[in-house]
Amino acid sequence: MLSVKGVILLILLAVICQHPANGKNPLCSHANMEEILSKCHIFIKRPHFPVYIVSQNSPCCEAVRKVRDRDMRLVLILLSRETEERQAQYSEAKILRLRDLCVPPSPPHRHSPPPHRQVMV
Repeated sequence: MLSVKGVILLILLAVICQHPANGKNPLCSHANMEEILSKCHIFIKRPHFPVYIVSQNSPCCEAVRKVRDRDMRLVLILLSRETEERQAQYSEAKILRLRDLCVPPSPPHRHSPPPHRQVMV
C-alpha cells in the first residue's frame, strides 16, 4: 500500500510529466523511459549486487541527459504505469542515482597563454 507521501508524489509528478503529445518539449516521454531502461539495464537492474558503475560518456548517460534536468523521478512515474512484473526488474534507488552519475562532463580546461611581456627601450 502506498503511503500518503507516495500518493501525493505520484499525483504531483503525473501532473508535471506530460504525455509526449503535449507540447513540443515534454519533460519525459515514454520513449525516453524505454531508452533509459534498455541502455541502462545493466546499471539499474535488480538484484542490488553486483554494482556496475556507469560512465559519463556511455549511451546510458546520453539517454539520461535527454530527460529535462535528468529528473529520474519522472521515469519512475512512467515505470509505475507498467506491469508489476516489469517494475520488479529495476531498482528505484539505482534509477534515481543516474541523475547524479550522468552529470554532463565539464569541457576541457584550456590553459591561457602566458601574459605577453613587452620591454620598452
